[in-house]
Amino acid sequence: MRIDVIVLSGLLLAARASDALGSDAAVPECIAPERLLVWPESDPVWMMCWLPPEESAGPRGSGLELRKVHYRGHPVLRRAHAPMLFAEYREGAGGDCYRDWKDQSAPILADIAVQGRLDFAVDPPQAITACDRSRDPTQSYGACPFRLDGYPNANATCHGGVAIEDRGDRVMLTSQYYADWYLYTSRWTFHADGRIEPVFGFGNSNGTFNSVTHWHHNYWRLEFDIDGVGNDVVSRDGIDRATEFSDVRDPHGSADGESRTWAVRNPVSGRGYRIVPGDTDYRIATDESGRGFHLVDVMVTRQHDLEYGDSPNYDLWDCAMDQAALVDGESIERTVVAFYYRAAVRDTTKNDWPPGCIGGACVAQDSMLCKQVGPVLVPLGHWEASDPRRRIRVAVPRPKIFFIPAAASFRLRLGPRCATACGQVMCSRWVCGATSFAQWPVSPGRITSVTSGGPGRNGVGVPCTQSAWPAP
Repeated sequence: MRIDVIVLSGLLLAARASDALGSDAAVPECIAPERLLVWPESDPVWMMCWLPPEESAGPRGSGLELRKVHYRGHPVLRRAHAPMLFAEYREGAGGDCYRDWKDQSAPILADIAVQGRLDFAVDPPQAITACDRSRDPTQSYGACPFRLDGYPNANATCHGGVAIEDRGDRVMLTSQYYADWYLYTSRWTFHADGRIEPVFGFGNSNGTFNSVTHWHHNYWRLEFDIDGVGNDVVSRDGIDRATEFSDVRDPHGSADGESRTWAVRNPVSGRGYRIVPGDTDYRIATDESGRGFHLVDVMVTRQHDLEYGDSPNYDLWDCAMDQAALVDGESIERTVVAFYYRAAVRDTTKNDWPPGCIGGACVAQDSMLCKQVGPVLVPLGHWEASDPRRRIRVAVPRPKIFFIPAAASFRLRLGPRCATACGQVMCSRWVCGATSFAQWPVSPGRITSVTSGGPGRNGVGVPCTQSAWPAP
């Protein structure tokens, strides 16, 4: 028997998203087939519209697409997607090169509760894609359920759409799409503190061209419009740029020797976002293959409707990304901008890289291992709710005792208000029968599955006591 026990450590007394954010904060209007996401449902931090890959914009789609993204009631992005995706093979071997498509969803393994809607995932605790599963350098795990024992089951199935998971201190959207034998992961994480993490993963369903060293290149396109007034400026390492430009990552490229970063901000409100390369983004430099197909990491352009990349035709065999078709000298001062960000991976076969290597000097084969890349977008300025005079009341419940049948399986849900100690989040302390869960350093909102033991009270039930509720 399975019993859901829902326990909130912070009850936010707000009935509607617009009420919680203030009277001047509008909920994004999602026009079909767009779907609305509000997280959390009370006292919302993030609101946006989303589309699965098969409904995304672009000549061959753009994967999991987000539109009208708002943080704490303020517009951030008009659109966020990945309209350009490439595969290229060393010296033209194997498949030579492709522009892969991004408009055909492939099933992921996800808890039924989070399939196409916001909820907490229990089984599995996070949606699983082909890349998530790939932990062997040469083995393929096929399509969903990726040879995982016990799946699918009554709680988790293969879902050909988007999983939306409430992770307590963040919300995560996960999808997967295929281009023939390749299975690509598209995952977006929106944190309560305002950070945005797009992640792209590269998987292979059957091992095709596993024996040929090759590269995958993904280009995100982030259509910024901070505060929704079309008044953005773009800077590189703190220096504003007046016209469209392209750039490359440099871990020591700033004036102080730190990583080169870029920022988009509204100069009036001071709000904006800094784009910081992820650690894995530095592993593959531009044009590592030597074929001249991918020469830049960043492009910043003036936004134009229906301009979703360098080529409106998006021919399968058009292998080179043409930055000159996008970066052509237009002004990017006080307007809406499109920020393109490239990240790539190399799938290396045995005794093949770097060129001319022998034996132990070669990179070990890793062609089927999961590789994930992506930047971190960090908020700048003050992002308080639209009406700073409005206060949100927090009700903190008292410790509770409840009983469940002996040897039952049940779930505990921890709410969004938790204390932090020693760098870890500690929501509360549970004792169920003879089992103590005082060691729980968990993310707020996480559901933990527990199987009770012991005879319980009078052999009927197991008492579960919660204590140590933190102050809000």
